[in-house]
Order: sequence, then structure tokens, then C-alpha cells
Amino acid sequence: MYAILIVCSFVFFSASASAGLDPITKEVNVSVIIEKESHSSELSIEGDSTSYFASYDANSQSFSNLDIGFTISSPMSTDDYVIELMESEHLCNGSPLTVETLLDDASFGVEDVSPSMSFESGLSTRHHKFTLVFPELTQIASQQECSGSLNVFARLAI
Repeated sequence: MYAILIVCSFVFFSASASAGLDPITKEVNVSVIIEKESHSSELSIEGDSTSYFASYDANSQSFSNLDIGFTISSPMSTDDYVIELMESEHLCNGSPLTVETLLDDASFGVEDVSPSMSFESGLSTRHHKFTLVFPELTQIASQQECSGSLNVFARLAI
């Protein structure tokens, strides 16, 4: 048996606004790139959307949590699979920004590998979500430019 490599990159760009008291909502553009090591149709990953919204709250000085949903599919619903977070990199004004990452509401860091997961009985798909929990990001008088990416690896369990 061989493994199928699927890498899914979630890239988002956002900016906080300059000083103000009202909560600000900024669209966070997310691009999803899927690479397969082979052309097998044994396992696939699909993002729920290519556009997400993150709200910035001037009172708490932080973006609200951002959920990024995706679905793992396989025509062989009896096969188990694992998910690994290969990279979680985030910057604001060129400086690293520590963002907590959750997989299905459980802490999940870079290089963590999920326990072997299976599809629900009779189904060939299973939905998951990554949640990004942002730290305090204090507003300043000028615009701040922030960016980040997640690289996700999914493969059949061996």
C-alpha cells in the first residue's frame, strides 16, 4: 500500500484599521492550493470556501477566531487517514505573530499528526475545520499588514 500526499495551503491576508472604537470587519481572502504526489483518486481534500471573514474588535484589540473548514473524501470509505499541519506561519508588519491552531476544536500545532481517522459508517466524506486563534494585535496610527499560511498534509493511514 502506498500513501497519497495532499497538501492544502490556506493563505490569508488582512490588515487592521487605524485607531477607532467600532468593531471593524475585514474580508480575509483565502486561496487553497491542492497538490497530489500521485494522480490517484483514493483521497481528496476540498476547502469549504475561498473567501472568509474575520472581525477585528477594537475593544479587545484582536481578530475573532477564524474557522477554515475542509472535507476529506475517499471512494474507499473503509480506509483510515491522518492529517498533519506542516506549516503555520503568520506575520504582521514583517514580525512573527503567534497564532494558536486548532483542528476540530483540539489544539494542533506544526508537525502534529492526528490520530488515525475513519469515515462515518456508510459515508465517504468527513468534514474538519482548522480554527485560528489570534493574539492581541494593538491598533496603531498607521495601517498594519498581516499575512499567514497553513500547509496541511493528508494521507491514507498505513
